Amino acid sequence: MNLTEALNVALPDIPVRQLRELYPRTHPKLVGREHVEAGTRFVSAIIPERGNLFRFTPKQWVVANLFDGERSYDEVSRLAKEHTGIEFSPDEVREFASQLDALDFWYKTPLEQNIALKHKLAEERQQHAKKKSKFGDISHIQFTAWDPDKYLDRVYSKLKFIYTGWFTVVTLMAMAFMSYIFVTRWGEIGRDTLEFYNFSDKSFWHIWEFWWLTFFVLFIHESAHGLSCKHYGGHVHRMGFHLIYLTPAFFTDVTEAWVYASKWQRVATIVWGVWSEMIICAAAAMVWWASLPGTMVHSLAYKLILITGLAVIFFNWNPLIKLDGYYLLTEIIGLPDLKEDSTLYVSSWVKKHIWRLPVDIPYVPKRRRLGYVSYALLSGMYSYFILYIVARFAGNVATRYYPDWGFLAGIATGLLIFRSRIRTLLRFMNTFYLDKKERVRAWFTPRRRAIVAVLLLATLAVPISHEKVEGPFLLEPAEQAVIRAAVPGSVMAVYADEGQQLASGAPVARLRNLNLESEAAMALADFRQAAARATSAQLQYAGYGPAQRERQRLAERHRVLTDQTSHLQLVSPIVGTVVTPRLRDLVGSYIEAGTTVAEVADLSTMKARLYLPEHELRKIQVGTRASLRCNSLFGAVDGTVVSIAPIPWEIAPGLIDMSKYKGIRQPQFFVLTIAVPNPAGTLFSGMTGTAKVYGKRRSYGARLLEPVVQFLGGKLW
Repeated sequence: MNLTEALNVALPDIPVRQLRELYPRTHPKLVGREHVEAGTRFVSAIIPERGNLFRFTPKQWVVANLFDGERSYDEVSRLAKEHTGIEFSPDEVREFASQLDALDFWYKTPLEQNIALKHKLAEERQQHAKKKSKFGDISHIQFTAWDPDKYLDRVYSKLKFIYTGWFTVVTLMAMAFMSYIFVTRWGEIGRDTLEFYNFSDKSFWHIWEFWWLTFFVLFIHESAHGLSCKHYGGHVHRMGFHLIYLTPAFFTDVTEAWVYASKWQRVATIVWGVWSEMIICAAAAMVWWASLPGTMVHSLAYKLILITGLAVIFFNWNPLIKLDGYYLLTEIIGLPDLKEDSTLYVSSWVKKHIWRLPVDIPYVPKRRRLGYVSYALLSGMYSYFILYIVARFAGNVATRYYPDWGFLAGIATGLLIFRSRIRTLLRFMNTFYLDKKERVRAWFTPRRRAIVAVLLLATLAVPISHEKVEGPFLLEPAEQAVIRAAVPGSVMAVYADEGQQLASGAPVARLRNLNLESEAAMALADFRQAAARATSAQLQYAGYGPAQRERQRLAERHRVLTDQTSHLQLVSPIVGTVVTPRLRDLVGSYIEAGTTVAEVADLSTMKARLYLPEHELRKIQVGTRASLRCNSLFGAVDGTVVSIAPIPWEIAPGLIDMSKYKGIRQPQFFVLTIAVPNPAGTLFSGMTGTAKVYGKRRSYGARLLEPVVQFLGGKLW
């Protein structure tokens, strides 16, 4: 039997009026201190064992301290006037006490606590019986922790030097050296930071290692918050451990810093969490820089860099979610409930002015409204983005071990994370329906119903939009020529560079082959002699036949050698751009026949190879319009389908993740060739992206009936 069941069985039902006869009493451990910020005086108070922070005006603080458990509301009203000079009626005093009671401010004896707990548990069970899952809430698991005050006292006695000026100077120097390492090795560190948080290709050991390193870093982070609170005179009585969507997260209650510390001391308490991680990162960076690659120390230091580096700063100091950056911002600007207030203001404004619901918009000064709207929108989008990343994280981990079904883990995590938001959306839709139901029914007169029916039928029957198919593409030049050496030789000169525009027949390079050129010269001399002998024989009418055959043989040999020597001058066969790099490095080298010297491509018009499965081909034809969006460019470019391959092709590697077709018959892909003008020269060979090809116009009704027609046509033939 647990405590709740014991209370239900053992405690009698005490009449409510008996509780009301008891008068409030301030807690004996209540601590309060007066502050002056921005010209405003207020008192911050805390009950250490509870951790709740209260803020009073000086006069409210005087009135609260008049309650001793014996004074009636009339007596407190009379004493309040004597101490503050302001008259408070007994009803106002009672209302003030009631508001503080709702905040769990007053001291209660053990019996009073048990009675209050019994009623509270009964109400909570009644309110949440339908919502609570029988499996519990695995999205947020909190482990009870010990009172860390003594632990932090011992640690602070040994580490209080970290708050001295000389240690701050040393820390800044170490961070400067860390920044130097980051700048000089950014290509490696930046790439590995992104890869480190991608769990799709990590083993179970890597995930376990990441979990425990994160556990260690977060413990240091939260301990730093606690030590700062101790340094400024506060106490820390709560420190624990959460699993938020199975991700480790510590928490430390430093509420007393808001009582004992000044504004900028509270800012320092907030900053010290990330500051401690940057100290770890600086130390790890120096160890990584000095240690030998391949050693365990080198590897461990590098992993600490990736965990505590820039990713933590951007995430933890981002003010759009309620982490250190948010509390730092709210403390500086003096708006402790910025996220709640801005979200309530924007949501109420949208409900009232867009959805026309009877909602009261909370008052916000004009100078804050733009900031509230901007913060609420940015914070909402970023929060949903983080939740999406968490769901993807779970999916990546599961896919690592179960490629076929890992996506289910991501979907389940997403539903778990967004379930409260889905419930909120459903409640809003229900409220909107109930509010507009009568108005909508009144608007739908018989005439309007007929008009809506006609418009609906027209929408379903009239071909309004184009059919379209979508698929990955690979860009290639519309025309490309490879210039190869037809004869061997030494490269004597190169006339073109990479990126140079060439006309058709423009020289690219010149070769030198002394043997070939000598043979060509000798062949020319032999041919001339044979021609002279043939002419002489013809005049003398003696031996003309053999002389003529010899002349023809030497003429053919001369023609062949002349043709070969003409290939020593390499020219571009098309108009285009040289795409081969470092052409001039060939000067002085000897190349064999058939060696590729340069490539020339006509980039004024590109062609995209679009891969489509066979069942999509019926929707398109030659001459239809296409829209292409490259992965590396903003905006889309237009093109035209110029041909459709008559046979299936093997898809280019990397364009489609074929693992999603695992276990079923993989479709055959046909290639569409799309001509894409490139007048600006922004498209290059090898670019990939997604293309949409638009077919003929079809009505929405025909599209809805198409699966039924295909099913019947395929089964009833």
